[in-house]
Amino acid sequence: MSASTSTKRRSSSTHHSERQQRLEQNGIYMKTSALLQKASKHLCNTLLMGDRSPSQHPCYPVERTDEVLERLHLLNEARLQRDVTPWLVPSAEHLYFSGCAELGDIGEEIQAEWVRCESMGASKPKPDFAVGLQRSAFNDGELSKLENYATPQAPFLFTPNLAFPFLICEAKTGQIGLDKADTQNIHSASIAVRAILRLYNAAYGSDHEKTQALLGRILVFSVSHNNQLVNLYGHYAVASSSNNRTDGTAEELEYFRYGIAMFSLTMYEGRDRYKAYNFIRNVYDNFASEHLARIRDAVGQFPSLAQRTGLSFTTSDLAVDDGDSQQDSDVTVSQGDSGFKPPAEPASVSLRHENRKIREQMDKLLLQLQKQREDSEQQRKEGKEKLQRQEQESKGQTEKLLKQLEEQRKDSKEQLDRLLAMLTGSKRSKS
Repeated sequence: MSASTSTKRRSSSTHHSERQQRLEQNGIYMKTSALLQKASKHLCNTLLMGDRSPSQHPCYPVERTDEVLERLHLLNEARLQRDVTPWLVPSAEHLYFSGCAELGDIGEEIQAEWVRCESMGASKPKPDFAVGLQRSAFNDGELSKLENYATPQAPFLFTPNLAFPFLICEAKTGQIGLDKADTQNIHSASIAVRAILRLYNAAYGSDHEKTQALLGRILVFSVSHNNQLVNLYGHYAVASSSNNRTDGTAEELEYFRYGIAMFSLTMYEGRDRYKAYNFIRNVYDNFASEHLARIRDAVGQFPSLAQRTGLSFTTSDLAVDDGDSQQDSDVTVSQGDSGFKPPAEPASVSLRHENRKIREQMDKLLLQLQKQREDSEQQRKEGKEKLQRQEQESKGQTEKLLKQLEEQRKDSKEQLDRLLAMLTGSKRSKS
């Protein structure tokens, strides 16, 4: 092993340990807990049942899968995500468009930053692939309640279009990359779990039996993979065992993961290659509807927002400063002959309208910023790939030139040897 390779591995190991330490400082642990509910273990076993496989691969014949997987070992993550991820973690929206009407409430994002949530000891998540709920999964009343409730600490929408994600996927090359994918996944999944628990805390209170029933229950799944292995995890929270740490919302929680399965894509002639696909299809078919029902159940506990008009008021709208009462009276008298004047729209209604406009503008700006980031990242990747191609071409040309020079050197040496032999023979004949 070269010194540079050894140094790189030690550096990656150090960074991994530092990331894990930061997560643990925020109550996130890359292990399981004895407080995991048996029902969740049974759920995972149930989701593993079946033998469904994709009807076809997205880009190439299925019989060439081994060749593709072998080649990807030396290529970048973008190729892995393009050539392998789709038949490990199928697109719920593609399945919906292909006839699975029951998946219509499911939405997804590809490499979209979670701009609307607070992170937990790491940078804001930007999963390679995330699956959750669309806005259309909720009716207008539920959306109004959720928008009124949501904050970065207790998000409803994680991106402008994705609500309450329940499946996260990271694809990385190599074993070191797979470890990084696991770390990124547990961070993202813990944020998603926390959002559900905070929703229930707001709806029912932390001591309510429904809130307590979510502790130790798997609420989010994740998939980490490279070109050889696939890791499936379930993510959940339990009551904190430490009394000296709180997140500021009267919650004291710790977040764990449960190792559901690890599959090889290459061993045993690819026998386990599609088990992850089968698991994800079962998550879509059996878990997603339960996830939506769980969210709607909590939202149903929030009080309905009053439908406000210019003629409806609350006591806060009707509050009057005594110093201004005489002036208001004078204005009323002076206008007494001009007919009935409907009261102006309450300030709270105007403020709500302004907030909605600001939120819509922020959504547009966030989408534009995300698009700019994606374009910049794409340009960076394309530039890097172009540079790599140029380096390879230059290397090939250099090797070709060196080979030609070596051949010329050999030819010159042979010619010189023949010339010397001729001269030697000529001298001998003269003597």
